[in-house]
Amino acid sequence: METLIYKSSIAVHVLCGILSLIAGFMAMLANKGGKVHNRAGVVFYWSMFMIFVTTTIFFILYPTNLKYQFFLGIGIVSFYPNWSGKRMLAMKKSFKPTLVDKIGAWLIGFSGVCMLAYGTFLTLNPSKEFGGLNILFFIFGTVSVSNAYGDLKFYLGYVKAEKMHWFFAHAGKMMGAYTAAVTAFCVNIVPRFLPENTPSFMFLLTWTAPGVILGIVSARIIKKYKIKFKIETKPSLSTKIKQLFSNKQLV
Repeated sequence: METLIYKSSIAVHVLCGILSLIAGFMAMLANKGGKVHNRAGVVFYWSMFMIFVTTTIFFILYPTNLKYQFFLGIGIVSFYPNWSGKRMLAMKKSFKPTLVDKIGAWLIGFSGVCMLAYGTFLTLNPSKEFGGLNILFFIFGTVSVSNAYGDLKFYLGYVKAEKMHWFFAHAGKMMGAYTAAVTAFCVNIVPRFLPENTPSFMFLLTWTAPGVILGIVSARIIKKYKIKFKIETKPSLSTKIKQLFSNKQLV
């Protein structure tokens, strides 16, 4: 029975992984708010939801397996922006986070603290079996804590939500969830084509490079829409230098 559940979950996990990659890409390319964007977004959301469910099943089946312990953490990291990004759409007319939103943010923060603690444990108790998992626990634990902080400062009223906050939060969070889907693809596919003597840091890159690259892309897209909606953005260093020269403040 256990084997049947595991194999069935693997099949659903892989299928939903493929669907999330396709649907997420379509949603990014389509006109925001249009039928294609909305329908692709729904497919992406539920695909990521099922990925989280199957990841949880793997952990329940094999709770002492370090790999599935880590995958559970990654499942939480990837699902939270997917869930909270959808929640942002409910705050389109008025930014009023509910108790559920606050609980979700606290939980992702707690998950991040657990991952950081586990990363510390693995660092203090090194083993070849762990490989570079301690580093990954630190990276994704930090991402989780950052997600919690980024949301709670708005949810608890420490920072006032800017104009069109729901739009940029939705876009940023969904890009974060899509980054997780791309990362999972790279982690499972890229190593199959690497030679046996490949340095371990190359495998770490499959976990981190998608986040860095798509993070830069996401920042540029958000900046583009801030300009489109005429929302002030902080000028870059190069822009500040040009302003100094144009104002003849340098002799």
